[in-house]
Amino acid sequence: MTDDYTFDDLPLTSLRPGTTVLVAGPPHAGARHLGFRMLSGPREEGAILISTNQRAGRIADDWARSGFELVEDRAAILDCVGDDDQGVPAQVLPVSGPSDLTGIGMRYSDVYRTFKESGVERVRTGLFSVSTLLSFGDLKTVSRFVHTLVGRIDAVDGIGVFCIDPGMHDEQTVSTLTQFCSARVDVRETEAGQELRARGIPGQSRDWVSFDVEME
Repeated sequence: MTDDYTFDDLPLTSLRPGTTVLVAGPPHAGARHLGFRMLSGPREEGAILISTNQRAGRIADDWARSGFELVEDRAAILDCVGDDDQGVPAQVLPVSGPSDLTGIGMRYSDVYRTFKESGVERVRTGLFSVSTLLSFGDLKTVSRFVHTLVGRIDAVDGIGVFCIDPGMHDEQTVSTLTQFCSARVDVRETEAGQELRARGIPGQSRDWVSFDVEME
């Protein structure tokens, strides 16, 4: 039996392998930072981050500031922006753009195969963000891609963290995409700080709880 995926210093219980979580909230409210933290596992795990709206260098900097040690043999960024960043401490695989869902899928397969060949068995996958994909494609096409990616993550006993800004979409769109994921974590900003509320995670409270968004 494969061990659950755990999260250091976050008020989240562990996730069973094969789980994909939709993280819903404005980036400025901590949703993006929460996503980085959820992707940052122990040294023996790999992580693949699909970046649809920021170049690899910027993503790598923010990811590292969340406390994750990026090294090429365990971290990969699928860069849909296309700038040729130098010196990024991760594998960077360019994709022609956020509308090239086939290209994203092919690059994902390439990097997962590389991880597998180097002995990395457990992989966390991030999609930052679904909102950008929706700005370049219709809901049906993006839903098909999300459904396929969720299935691939499940098949290899990984976990997925997909970010979406619900303020950019109607309720039906967010609800449709939520249905493809195993769980959902909503993020909000209050006077006291950032809070999250989880649904669909066994053993996890459904109440709003605070979490730390301090960057290193």
